[in-house]
Amino acid sequence: MMLAPTLQKRWDWRAAGNFICGGSGSGLLLVAALLSVLGMQTTGYALLASTFVATGLGLVWLEIGRPLRSMNVFRNPANSWMTREGLVALLLLPLGVITFFSGSTSLLILSAIPAAGFLYAQARILHMAKGIPAWRTPAINPLIISTGLTEGMGILLIFAGLVEGNVAVLFDGYGWIVALALVLLRGMAWINYRYALAGNAPEATLQVLERANIVIALLGVATPIVLLFLGKSYAAYQLPLAGAAGFFMVLCGWFCKYQIIIYAAYYQGYAISHTPARGGGKPGPGLKPGWRLPQ
Repeated sequence: MMLAPTLQKRWDWRAAGNFICGGSGSGLLLVAALLSVLGMQTTGYALLASTFVATGLGLVWLEIGRPLRSMNVFRNPANSWMTREGLVALLLLPLGVITFFSGSTSLLILSAIPAAGFLYAQARILHMAKGIPAWRTPAINPLIISTGLTEGMGILLIFAGLVEGNVAVLFDGYGWIVALALVLLRGMAWINYRYALAGNAPEATLQVLERANIVIALLGVATPIVLLFLGKSYAAYQLPLAGAAGFFMVLCGWFCKYQIIIYAAYYQGYAISHTPARGGGKPGPGLKPGWRLPQ
């Protein structure tokens, strides 16, 4: 029997793609609803948000060994967050499409309700995987939610130039402050996540997160903050600066989730309270292979 933690192999890039696309799409819908209240024309993003969510769900469908049995996902709403994710998507997708073609701000705000439920369900799906320390920590919830919102804001920044005047509204109003706050919020959630796993995850998991930390801190936090402040200061370059900030906000969110789901997802392994002794000798100390010794 293997005592040391092993990397999970059940969820591959398609499962990660659901969290990447679904989180970005639901986050985009939520951010678009918020910014519509602040005076921006954001109903056009509803179709793009629905497309992201549908793409993520489609990737999960491709991962199922027997795709024709995919309807079974709706059978257990009382206990399964996957079921709840699917049920909420049944509301989110048509609402997003109708909002796009109607141009109704009221419908956009209404669609934010299932979008919030979808994003929360995704966080809870990971949290309920009790055998994988990188997922089961409660700190995964604020990280998945905050990065979904930040990715959604990033997508909106990338495409803001498609609607005349939206870039100016972003930097003249509260839009850039919302973007800045989300970047900082995700940064704090990432720090909290790593702190929660210190001493509570296998060594291999901690090493993956330590390597990812440089990318997330520099490109996912520091770079968007600098670009957003430059956009506020130099009106002539607001469009490319907004797009660049959005690109790094999205890229690092996707990178973060891919690292957590694919590379950091080690099972906890096994531990023994003490090593047995032969004959009449005294038992030795306990063993927990693959875990970092407490300092």
